Amino acid sequence: MKLRNERLKEVIREEAAETITQGLSDPRIGFCTVTRVALTEDLSYCIVYVSVLGSDGVKSRTMHALQDARGLLQSRIAKRMKTRTTPQLSIELDESIEHSFTLLDKIKKARASDPDGGKTEAEDVSTAAADESGEK
Repeated sequence: MKLRNERLKEVIREEAAETITQGLSDPRIGFCTVTRVALTEDLSYCIVYVSVLGSDGVKSRTMHALQDARGLLQSRIAKRMKTRTTPQLSIELDESIEHSFTLLDKIKKARASDPDGGKTEAEDVSTAAADESGEK
């Protein structure tokens, strides 16, 4: 059952991504990507996570447009799934990518404030070897 669930999640992700990029002509939809899909074991409920690039206003407009197109998305997914029932579709904003960029920025700032300037031991060895050989 686990393998079937994973295959269905991939089918839903592919169809949602294709429908959003090619099947919707709503000008409110900005640059967005389907990042992942969560599907219940009984296939009754599905969450499609979408990452949207842009400001908060662009994200809001895009999410409203996607919510308005939820019925179309669900019908296209139903045709592709070929199961007896179709899960109830929900679309949510995935902010994990932005969160990871924020964490990377904080790590860079913390490393830059280190006494060694954020260099790793390997970087120190390669810099020392380059200095000895006269290279830069």
